[in-house]
Amino acid sequence: MRNFLDMDSPLMLFLGRIADLMILNIVFVISCIPILTIGPALTALHYVTLKMSDNRESHIIRSYFRSFRQNFRQALVIWLIMLLFAWVLWFDISNVWGSAGTIPMLVQFFSIVALIGYIMELLYVFPVLAQFNNTVVGTLRSAFGLALSSFARTFSMFMLIFACAALTFYTVNTFKYCSFLWLTLGFSSIAYANSFLLKKTFARYIPQTDEPDSSEQSDT
Repeated sequence: MRNFLDMDSPLMLFLGRIADLMILNIVFVISCIPILTIGPALTALHYVTLKMSDNRESHIIRSYFRSFRQNFRQALVIWLIMLLFAWVLWFDISNVWGSAGTIPMLVQFFSIVALIGYIMELLYVFPVLAQFNNTVVGTLRSAFGLALSSFARTFSMFMLIFACAALTFYTVNTFKYCSFLWLTLGFSSIAYANSFLLKKTFARYIPQTDEPDSSEQSDT
């Protein structure tokens, strides 16, 4: 029993990880309240969870806000670009969906292709920004290249998020319970799970022009 409750036992390490993810999730949710800061918040979230996946994180809040500050400008610009692109996609799909004719069908087809590309970009762009120094354009380009180069992992990441979202909206009761989980553990847990896939992708496909993030270097 004493070994079971030892600080280095699997149970205590697991409970400690859950506590870390809960703290990280709460900080993330709070910093997302101004919608414009969602980009920097996502960048900081992935910065911490990628370090957690390597067991290199001991200061959750300090590391989170270090990444939040250092990547704020680029993350904000990228987030605004993603919001603009999402609005264009929504406008195109809502105006031509269900319309007859060759041109509307072509627009629908290209809108679906663009939506898939958008999702792939969104899955990678903030983790890439969290880990590597680059320009805004370079970060967007690298993220899309990584998503394509490791499509199986990209699909797995998407399916995890999709399954959690589908379960949340399955019934009124699941929405109530899952909403609580999203606020306390959901975002950080998904980012942590996906960080293991991202880490493998980064190790194999990162372009030679990218350099390790300065915040990463200063924290090791």
